[in-house]
Amino acid sequence: MGSYTNEKWKIFRAAVIEIDEGSCVNCGRSEADGVILQVHHKRYIKNRKPWEYSFDDCETLCQGCHAREHGEIRPDHGWTYDGESDLGDLIGVCELCGTSIRYVHYVSHRHWEPMEVGTDCCDNLTGTEDASNARKKLSRYKRFLMASRWTVTNSLERIFFKGFSIEIVKEISGDFYIRANGKEGKKRFRSSVKAKEHAFNAIDSEEMKKYFFKKH
Repeated sequence: MGSYTNEKWKIFRAAVIEIDEGSCVNCGRSEADGVILQVHHKRYIKNRKPWEYSFDDCETLCQGCHAREHGEIRPDHGWTYDGESDLGDLIGVCELCGTSIRYVHYVSHRHWEPMEVGTDCCDNLTGTEDASNARKKLSRYKRFLMASRWTVTNSLERIFFKGFSIEIVKEISGDFYIRANGKEGKKRFRSSVKAKEHAFNAIDSEEMKKYFFKKH
């Protein structure tokens, strides 16, 4: 307690809060909103007193945001989206809100354990629409995969999709390749599903459109 009851610290603390206009730099709340304001050191230097830092090394945080910064409370922002899985049914549980989920999104944070959450919670934590967009893309892919427009012969599956004639061709070796608008691709795939996935991603990302526009 010694350092933080020192008069020099009180003066320094008051100056930092004044510089930050008397409010938390994260959430914007002030003492008028009923929060306790604290000064957070962005870095620590051995043997340096709390009031001997540059003002640039310190910032005003409310008690809640300060605790989150030190990993004592789960952060509600700054999360990174790491991918998703489809469980096939509502058999998962969102680790944030407890809701049953089918689509699991993986998020991580430098100050907290990784979590598995639902779509809405993922978007809220990351401040993005990555989870929503990933789920929409997964739905588009499944519709593409299961489309009744696929015509199938012994060694060929064909579909006309978003302006492209897509053929999944099976070779004698058992591998598959993609033929788009009559042009044979170089990559080989171990299954027709993998070939379809690659074709879908190329079209959905407009990579294939850019290729044909450039080449032709």
